[in-house]
Amino acid sequence: MASDLVDHLVKIHNREKTDFRWRNLRKLVRKHVVGTRILDAGCGTGHTTLELLRESYDVTAIDNSEDLIAFTKTIIEKRGFNANVLQLDLTESAVLGENRFDTILCLDVLEHINDDRMAMENLYKILNINGTIIISVPAIKYLYGIRDKKMGHFRRYDRGELIEKLKESGFDVVDVRYWNFLGVLPFLFSEKVLHKELNEGVRYSNRSYLSKILTNILNTWFEIVENNVRFPVGLSIIVIGKK
Repeated sequence: MASDLVDHLVKIHNREKTDFRWRNLRKLVRKHVVGTRILDAGCGTGHTTLELLRESYDVTAIDNSEDLIAFTKTIIEKRGFNANVLQLDLTESAVLGENRFDTILCLDVLEHINDDRMAMENLYKILNINGTIIISVPAIKYLYGIRDKKMGHFRRYDRGELIEKLKESGFDVVDVRYWNFLGVLPFLFSEKVLHKELNEGVRYSNRSYLSKILTNILNTWFEIVENNVRFPVGLSIIVIGKK
């Protein structure tokens, strides 16, 4: 499962300019970033870290994968930036110091952690007073299935459960929304009817004329619709919290 996740993230990184999901998720959450000291909690291949460095933020990036940390360090160094990049599990992140970060980005990470409550408690400790945490997680418990297991997900989240866990960890939840409404029915049909993993090849391929057209259509949908309309359900939940 670990190798599947790394391969998945590397594909996303290599196609970051055309991956409609990651591209628009970053656009959506970036407007909530405050201050200058940023923690990329679960940095993956470092694409978000690199983007923040380009805009002169003081970034610390952590991940528990040795392979992903090495990848992140390499791409940052190749582009001439410096950042504090550490192999560290979120359940141990309190070692970074109390009240240290103005914004914590935790995008598609908590589902990979067995003790997600401990991770949230540690993130609360290291967030600065009046700081912001931005979280995205896979939504709808019922949809947990083949792809989640392959990616190393311990769970998908229901809205109420996630809010409760964050509040119990100390956070004030100031905004919650579903995202990726478009993907719900295809995911549901694939996982619960066909009992097959949803093929997301369109996210990684942009070579053929047809795939380019489809990518442009999906990117436009996410940019204009998903990022501006609050649907009653979606494949992801995005939460903005405060300390």
